[in-house]
Amino acid sequence: MPPSRRLICLAALAAWPMWSAGQTDASTLPIQVNVVNPEDLLDSNKTVVIPTVYLTLLVDGRVAATKQSGLFSGGNNSAKASASYQVEGLDKAFAQQLAQAAYDDAVTRLRAAGYTVLTWADIKDRDMVRGLARDTSTGPMGLPTVSEGGNNYVIATPSDEQFFKKGLGGGWFAEFQQGGKNRFTDATLIIPTYTIHAPQAWTGTSAGYKSISAEANVAEGMNLWVANAHWMGQPKSRMMRGIPGVATKQQVINVTEKAGTVTKVADTTPQTANALSGLLGALTGTGSISASSGQYKLTIDREAYTQGVMNGVRAFNAELAKAAAEAKP
Repeated sequence: MPPSRRLICLAALAAWPMWSAGQTDASTLPIQVNVVNPEDLLDSNKTVVIPTVYLTLLVDGRVAATKQSGLFSGGNNSAKASASYQVEGLDKAFAQQLAQAAYDDAVTRLRAAGYTVLTWADIKDRDMVRGLARDTSTGPMGLPTVSEGGNNYVIATPSDEQFFKKGLGGGWFAEFQQGGKNRFTDATLIIPTYTIHAPQAWTGTSAGYKSISAEANVAEGMNLWVANAHWMGQPKSRMMRGIPGVATKQQVINVTEKAGTVTKVADTTPQTANALSGLLGALTGTGSISASSGQYKLTIDREAYTQGVMNGVRAFNAELAKAAAEAKP
C-alpha cells in the first residue's frame, strides 16, 4: 500500500471512535423500520451473539430509461438515455475496515441497550464455529461479489474468517441453524447487513405536446439502499408474521451528498445513429429514436466515503438498539 493511501486509511480509522454508540444521536438520520418478534431478544437472559456483519458496496453498474411518444404527441418517436459508472478507490482492506466499524457500532449500541453481547472474539474458538463453512469465492478485489438490477457489488465482513457460506434456504443464517433452530443455545443470533450505493444514479423521462425526453444522471452522493438485522432466538412454536428482526421500510436513504468526485470519462452518445434515425423518420413518417449515453467514474474520498457509510450504519443500528431496549415478553 502506498504511504499516502496508508495515511488516509489510518486517518479514517482514527475517526471511527467518534461514531460510537456512546455519542449523541442528534445527527442520526431518520429511518423507518419494521420490527418483527422483538421478544426473541429476551431469550437466554438478554444475551445475543453477533458473529459477523455483511457490508455490501457498489463497485459498478448502469441505469437506463426509455420514453415512447404518446397518442397525441405525433409520430412514433422514442427517447433513450443510459449511464454506466464505476467506483475507484475501494480495496479489500478498506472495505473490511468499514465492516469492522459497522460491527463495533452494533455491538456497542446493543450493550448500551442493556444486553450481553457475545462477539466474534468470544465465540471464534468454539468447536461449532470452527466447523462452519466459509465463503472463499473472490472477485477482482479479493472479496465475494454479487450482481443485482444491473449493478455489481463486493461484500465485506470484518475478516475473512467471518464470511460464512450462504445457503439457499437459510440465507446468511444457513451455517448457524440446524433443523430450523438456532445452533447457539446460549444466545439469540443476530446478523446485521447493510447495502451502500455510491455514486447515486437515477433516470427521468418527460413528455409534452409533440416532444419527449429521457435522461440519466450520476452524482457523487451516497445512499443506504437497504439494511436489516434479522435474529433467531431459542426454539418456540408460534404463528409467523414475517422474518424476526429489524429491516428498513424504504430504500434509497441519502446518507451524504459527497462521497468523492464524479467525472464523465466518456460520452458514448451515438451521434451518427441519432442523425440517421431522425432522417429516416422524417422520410418515412415512422418516427425516430434518439439516444444519449455516458460513462462516469466516482473517485472516492476515503474520509467522506467513510463518513457516509457510518451515517447510514449508525442510523440503522440506533433503530436496532431502540427495538432491543423496548422489547417486552
